[in-house]
Amino acid sequence: MARVLPIRCVRGAFTLIELLVVIAIIAILIGLLLPAVQKVREAAARAKCSNNLKQIGLAIHNYHDSQGRLPFGTPVCCTPTGANWAVDIMPYAELLPVYNALNLTITEGLRNAVNRPTEQIPVSLFICPSDPASGNPIMTRFAAHNASPAHALWYPASMGPTHMDSCPFCSNGTPSESNYCCQGYNFGTGAGGGYPAGSFAGMFGRTNVTTVRIASVTDGLSNTIMVGETLPGDCTFMGLYSQNFPLSGTSIPLNTFEAAVDTNWFRTCGYKSKHTGGANFVMGDGSVRFLRTAVDYRTYNNLGTRAGNEVASAD
Repeated sequence: MARVLPIRCVRGAFTLIELLVVIAIIAILIGLLLPAVQKVREAAARAKCSNNLKQIGLAIHNYHDSQGRLPFGTPVCCTPTGANWAVDIMPYAELLPVYNALNLTITEGLRNAVNRPTEQIPVSLFICPSDPASGNPIMTRFAAHNASPAHALWYPASMGPTHMDSCPFCSNGTPSESNYCCQGYNFGTGAGGGYPAGSFAGMFGRTNVTTVRIASVTDGLSNTIMVGETLPGDCTFMGLYSQNFPLSGTSIPLNTFEAAVDTNWFRTCGYKSKHTGGANFVMGDGSVRFLRTAVDYRTYNNLGTRAGNEVASAD
């Protein structure tokens, strides 16, 4: 008897139309997924920035507890021997090996070539990953005053509404105690404009004359900016090892974006970020706040002063 073979069903390959439908579905799914992934990444980056500021604020307070004062923003302009505020807090931020690798007694201090190898080691505490430029934190800085190339700085300490050689965003650009957006003189360094040397409005200045203690922040620590975010690519002076001004001021409105050159620091070196709608700040009490770009200009400057006797809140 003849053997009967089973009938097999042979399925053909995908048709071109079926393949195109599958590709279209995948493309739609990817299109829906990418914004969600980007939001997750930005949320993580923003959280990292916030945590960095929290740790910086804690290190500053630990420095104050040890030394009885806040660190100087930077001693004087522009190539002094010694540290700036960011270097000073390194031993209090688990960065003692980096601090110990620096020669802080050599002539021209941080600018001296002997410190260059250390100044080109990435330090994540001072980098905000939301900025695409953070992938290469070693940048060419303003070579006349700062180490270059060297580590950039994403978190400058606050001078508040201190005169940055100019106050172009104030309706009255003349510094005075009654001018809410322009006070002190020359970052706090030299005498001028009716001010003695060492005059600055915020918690930090470019001087070794004025000593700031927590007790002298009479506007309230929770309502006084201590350190905030910036984009160092927008300010050719903004370096972790800068001796000119690793500082920023509130006289420049939040999130002001202009092309940076070596002569417009008083317009471009303000607080800003790549976060949507504002930037993170650590206040004098160590709390981290997110200030909106639309923050009232007067309120913003009031938050910058340490003893202006204004009624201002970061909330």
